[in-house]
Amino acid sequence: MKSINEEAILWLIKEQEGLSTCEKKELEQWLNESKEHKEAYVSNKLIRETFKSLPSNKKEELKEKANTGIKRAKFIQKIRYFSTAAIFLLAVGIGSYNYYIDFINPSFSKALISNNKIEDKYLLPDNSKIVLDVNSTMNIDYYKNRREVIFPKGKAVFYVAKDKSRPFIINASNAQIEVLGTSFEVSNLNDKVSIKVKEGTVKISKKEYDKIKTIIILTKKEQLTLNRNGKVSDYGKIELEKIATWEKGFLSFYGTPLKTVIKEFSRYVDIDVKYENEDVAYTAITGKFAINEFNKFLEALPKIYPLKLDKNNRNIKISQN
Repeated sequence: MKSINEEAILWLIKEQEGLSTCEKKELEQWLNESKEHKEAYVSNKLIRETFKSLPSNKKEELKEKANTGIKRAKFIQKIRYFSTAAIFLLAVGIGSYNYYIDFINPSFSKALISNNKIEDKYLLPDNSKIVLDVNSTMNIDYYKNRREVIFPKGKAVFYVAKDKSRPFIINASNAQIEVLGTSFEVSNLNDKVSIKVKEGTVKISKKEYDKIKTIIILTKKEQLTLNRNGKVSDYGKIELEKIATWEKGFLSFYGTPLKTVIKEFSRYVDIDVKYENEDVAYTAITGKFAINEFNKFLEALPKIYPLKLDKNNRNIKISQN
């Protein structure tokens, strides 16, 4: 009988090769069977993503090491469908490279998943804390010389305990965020990575081919946004009260286009909104609104702006009045 971890790796192998409609339903059912299934699936998927981010020469060394061990053990036929993640794990398991053994054998590991609610602060072994917004996922690993987070999607606030011997590193798409001890918000949504610093200093880098290139060092009350290609699309000062307002249960907007406001609310509310035209969609919205009071926000719109709403359950059309 396969372990949960083995089942997770098998599903990832099948997923890489392409799932049929029936298999997609089976995977969804397997993931929903237990929290352990989801954590094993997310952890192994993030390991594969970590492997992909390694320099090409290191990946080739691992593959060569894996192939050598595989041939000796006469397992070629049994593992011919292994994904790069599985090869990575096998190579390190065989391993004579202490670096790689350390790389996949952390002293602490945790997969965090939030669905439809904001998760309270997760307390980590070093007393660092993380607050996870809705529909967010990350994997945390603590090693001897570093604390590492892979953050593929969502929003989170980090309160990092100081430890000069182990920098705290967050990988979010093409961005790499490194700190020693501070508090800040990271958003990895809609092909953009945004970093807003509440306290301390944060080094921002980007992955460029096989190298990590430092972009800037942010300090308190500074923010930076990178697009999907790792290029800076926004930078500037930000007031502390505007950082991670969702952590306190509300959203704040300052001249923000209505379509962006609605998209932000849609992370917490199941809605489908249509706009009469672009002028309506880009109506500038300013205000502070409770996350759990979306209906009150809708009621206020036509009272403040020249807009008209037609609502039918979750379907909403917004027009000019």
